[in-house]
Amino acid sequence: MDQTRGQIANSKLVRSLKAGNPLAFREVYNLFEKKLYVFAFSITKSSYISEEIIQEVFIRIWERRELIDPNRSFDSYIFTITRNLVYNYLRDASRREDIRNEFWFNIKEQHQHFETDLILSEYQEIVEAIIDNLPGQKRLIYQLSRQEGKSNSEIAEMLEISPKTVRNHLWHTMKTIRSQLQPYINDTVLLMIIFFL
Repeated sequence: MDQTRGQIANSKLVRSLKAGNPLAFREVYNLFEKKLYVFAFSITKSSYISEEIIQEVFIRIWERRELIDPNRSFDSYIFTITRNLVYNYLRDASRREDIRNEFWFNIKEQHQHFETDLILSEYQEIVEAIIDNLPGQKRLIYQLSRQEGKSNSEIAEMLEISPKTVRNHLWHTMKTIRSQLQPYINDTVLLMIIFFL
């Protein structure tokens, strides 16, 4: 019964938010801000970036409030927005060396008491060794994409191959890296590292 009342209350709150009620927006913020921050931080390992992402989440919620469907799970909706923004950040950040270095530093700091056989700074060396052993064209495509930040179309034009071929090479390369990196680290760290490859 309490759960049903909670769902009704939540539905009313979402409808009020959808109608543009700033008090409803404040209540939604208070309900979700901490949970979303913990979720974002668990992946980004950066307080500053997590706060920026959460700010963007609520900006989007307010700007797109009229599109909210009060008959669907608002929890799923807001966490999906957060997840997508976190993943977008990681993809964009992977092309910037300063953020990539900060990411590795934060990962190392968080796990320094838990690692015994292999320190996290060696993960990057393992990835680089895997890349060095890739076949020539796969290695070149990976380097052009991830290290030089070129688009699939640009790479295809440079190498005179189709964008689909570029995508296939990158997909196989990422699969190889995931497979060879897996024995060294747990799934959570693997997920975060993959976004920086």
